[in-house]
Amino acid sequence: MISKLLEFVFGYLKTKPFWARLEPAAVLISLYVVAVVFAFEYVQWRYHFSPSIPFFAASYIVKQITIVFAAIALLALGFRKRSDPPSGTRTRVVQWLRAGTRKLALGGVVLVISMGLLLYVSPHRVRDVKLKYLDEPNFNKAAFTYIVYELNREQATWHFTVNFDTFKPNALTSEESRRCGGAPLCYAETVAGTDTLIGITTEQLGQDTFWQNSNNVSVVSVDRWERFSPPSVYEYLAYSLVVQSTIIHLNRYCKGLPEGAFDPGRSAYGDLFEFSPTRTEIKAAVLAAHLSPKGEELLGNCFGMEYMNTCSRLLSLDWLRSPRVRENLKKNFDVEL
Repeated sequence: MISKLLEFVFGYLKTKPFWARLEPAAVLISLYVVAVVFAFEYVQWRYHFSPSIPFFAASYIVKQITIVFAAIALLALGFRKRSDPPSGTRTRVVQWLRAGTRKLALGGVVLVISMGLLLYVSPHRVRDVKLKYLDEPNFNKAAFTYIVYELNREQATWHFTVNFDTFKPNALTSEESRRCGGAPLCYAETVAGTDTLIGITTEQLGQDTFWQNSNNVSVVSVDRWERFSPPSVYEYLAYSLVVQSTIIHLNRYCKGLPEGAFDPGRSAYGDLFEFSPTRTEIKAAVLAAHLSPKGEELLGNCFGMEYMNTCSRLLSLDWLRSPRVRENLKKNFDVEL
């Protein structure tokens, strides 16, 4: 449909006397439209994601395409052929050198500015996340470590680094101990410093609180999870790692969580950023975790389509429930999901 429309418009314009001067701009605009449409189709094919038109028009992909074509247009204007040079060999050489110098300078400036703009609108690159036991867990640490490694194996966007040493509160100074007052989140913040970290604790964080977050640090509690199994504590932890790392990345590199995220409520449809008011309802969230269209747009614009696609795939936990992983857990760690 777009090609037919362009063909009709060009057919009409070609009959006009000003077409000769307008043709280069028309060709460039046509190529720009084709590039945007191709990018839209590629995103749908590559990531199985159909973005809304307003979202895609404001996305980093369209911005990058626009910057490239704007640079091409500026270079074309700068390098266009001037009027015939004056007669005389010496004069022509001098004029040619001056024009060449100006064009090279213009080209360099345009390329530098374009590269800077491309880097500016590019998605944020995220850092890896450290894992730390804030107390001795009541599950198989070796089995969980294997699950974390499988999680790393599944994707290359970010990785989890396991710290095998359990946190010891007596390693804190008296001032740090007084300030934390036994709060797991404060312990995690003290350990993390400026790093991104997820702490795992058996302590209760609240009657129906499964995790707490503060900027670049989160704490996940496994308190009494065995009473609510299945899903298993390993499925719950794998789900929590993906959710908490995403929250940490949003806090650290973007504008934080979307408005209304995790607000208490009595209705939900299983989105990543919804509030789960009771322990029985967290089961459904773990078993059917997914990103809503708004969540996909948020992560896609912030971190890129690859990150969004990776997050959506990891949330499903299909990788964890695959026959190979389940068999390895049973055979080598005597653990069943």
